[in-house]
Amino acid sequence: MGEPLDLLRATRLAAIVRSPDRDDLIARALAAAKGGIQLLALPISIPFVAEIAAEVADAADVTVGLCDVVLADHLNVALAAGAEFVISPIFDPELIETGRARGLDVLPSVSTPNELRSATRTLEGPVAIAPAAGLGGPSYVGWLAQAFETKDLVAMGGVGSDTAPQYLERGAFAVVVDTGLFPHEPDPEAIAVISLRAEALVELCASVVIGERQSTP
Repeated sequence: MGEPLDLLRATRLAAIVRSPDRDDLIARALAAAKGGIQLLALPISIPFVAEIAAEVADAADVTVGLCDVVLADHLNVALAAGAEFVISPIFDPELIETGRARGLDVLPSVSTPNELRSATRTLEGPVAIAPAAGLGGPSYVGWLAQAFETKDLVAMGGVGSDTAPQYLERGAFAVVVDTGLFPHEPDPEAIAVISLRAEALVELCASVVIGERQSTP
């Protein structure tokens, strides 16, 4: 694994930052970074995402990547943005190989046991289970983690700041949070709250003993 995926292993946490407003998106990302989240991903579909990602990386001590990456052209955007990693909602060996050859850490995704079995045969490194919440939540990810105990699984898709620790307790080695951390609508007054939520989430994820149930489901 490269540095971003090593960092994911160490911190157990990444967050996806979304907003329809450019300034609000940057403010959210910087607030999350201030709260201690070290890995942030921005959706590839955002207009001028390369510029925004570069601006966030320059303004904060944070590792920035792009998510929703499914095409080879998306890798070009990631490289132009100075991104260090990408997250893909699919498992495409060619995309993974191309990204890694160009210096990008790639976190691919699968949904089913058969897809995960195929991934274990062709890929070294972690694989995301997505959409984790829609597939059955912590119990589903925990079931896969038990069945594929030698594979590092990342819970992603509908993972909230409130449920993230439960995925770790069930055996996920990390989580990608995309709900609960940020308000639904742009709100300048919520920026301080985002930092506090991020700080609490970082502490929670760090304190969980992976694979040991501690909270209610």
